[in-house]
Amino acid sequence: MRFKVEKEHRYWLLRVWNKQYTEVAYATLGLKGLQAEMEIPSDWHETRLVWFRFGLGFGSVCFSLPWPKSWRVVPDEYQCSGPTYGFCFYEDLLWIRWGKDTGRPKKDPRLAIYMPWSWKHREHKLIGAPETHDYTYVLRSGEVQRRKATIQEQTRRWSRWWLPFRRVSRSIDIEFDGEVGERSGSWKGGCIGCSYEMQRGETPLMALRRMELERKF
Repeated sequence: MRFKVEKEHRYWLLRVWNKQYTEVAYATLGLKGLQAEMEIPSDWHETRLVWFRFGLGFGSVCFSLPWPKSWRVVPDEYQCSGPTYGFCFYEDLLWIRWGKDTGRPKKDPRLAIYMPWSWKHREHKLIGAPETHDYTYVLRSGEVQRRKATIQEQTRRWSRWWLPFRRVSRSIDIEFDGEVGERSGSWKGGCIGCSYEMQRGETPLMALRRMELERKF
C-alpha cells in the first residue's frame, strides 16, 4: 500500500493506492455535507471497483472493493461514472441518485432538491483581456509537459432572496493548448481547461503559478 497526504482546495486529503498504483481509498478532513453513496463501475473503469462514500459533516471516508470479473457492467454513456445509489449534500443541494447518469437530464435517475438557505447565481463577469503564459506540469514518471495556458479573470456573484447577504468569488478561467495530466494521450484524455480560485491580492498570473505548484491532474 502507498499513502499520501495533500491539500486540495479547502480540504486535507489522505489517498491510498495498492501495489498496482490503483487508488483504492481516500479520506478528507474539512467541513462537508452528509453523504452515503455506493457507485458500481461502468465499462469506463479500467480497474473495476465498487466504491462506498460516507460524508460525516467534518470530513469523509471512501473505500472500494473489487468488482468480480464475472459480474456485468453497464455502458458508460460518456459520463466517466457508474450507477450510483444514495444521497449527498453538495453546498445548497441535496442530491438523490438511484442509477446511471446518461448526460440526458430528463432521463437521469437523480433528483436535486434546493435547500431553503440556497444561494441563487446572479452575475458572471469576465475582467480584463485574456493572457497567455507558459505552463509546466510534471507527471509521476518525471516527464515534463510544457503547455500554453490562456487565462482570464472572472467573478461570480450569488445572493439569497431572504437575506441581504451576497457571496462573490474570483477565479481564473484557463484553457490549455494541449492535454495536461496523467491521462494525456489516453482514450480518457487529459485536462484541456479548468478554473482556479484566486486568493486576496493575487493577479491572474500569480493564481496560475500557484495552481502550477498545487494542482494535480
